[in-house]
Amino acid sequence: MSQSQYGQIADLESLSITVAAGTRFGSTAMTAALQAASSIADSYITSQFTLPLQASPQGWDMSLTLHVSNIAAWLLYNQFGYSPMAPGDDLVVKRYQSALDWLAMIRDQKIHPQWVDSSGESVQTEQGPFVISDPPVGFTTRGVTSDSGSADPWSSGD
Repeated sequence: MSQSQYGQIADLESLSITVAAGTRFGSTAMTAALQAASSIADSYITSQFTLPLQASPQGWDMSLTLHVSNIAAWLLYNQFGYSPMAPGDDLVVKRYQSALDWLAMIRDQKIHPQWVDSSGESVQTEQGPFVISDPPVGFTTRGVTSDSGSADPWSSGD
């Protein structure tokens, strides 16, 4: 299976870190962080999707790119250092936790993104488990047509 990458450096710099921070981290580290974050995402979304997600045309929406970028930012700040007490750096931790919570909801099938995977099947349309019941049985006139006029069993037909 090929390595997933749900975001690019431009996504990371526009969604999760500043361009100045990107300069500090460098493109090699940012690409590695995006690939690692994408692998983390894959470990959660495999419960609903056959990986890899379709790459062309893109089989995922911006929500996955946003959350992968937030995870990548956390990985970068952990590698290069940050202060969890600083207001800006604290945001990195909060976004990371939010991304993991969102992925856990996908894993637990509480949310169902409309992504296209490599199974060849079309986008999911069902929203979770559903039940199919047997046809109605018993003494009911529901769905019964009568040539004698009334479908009411209590009337004598007169």
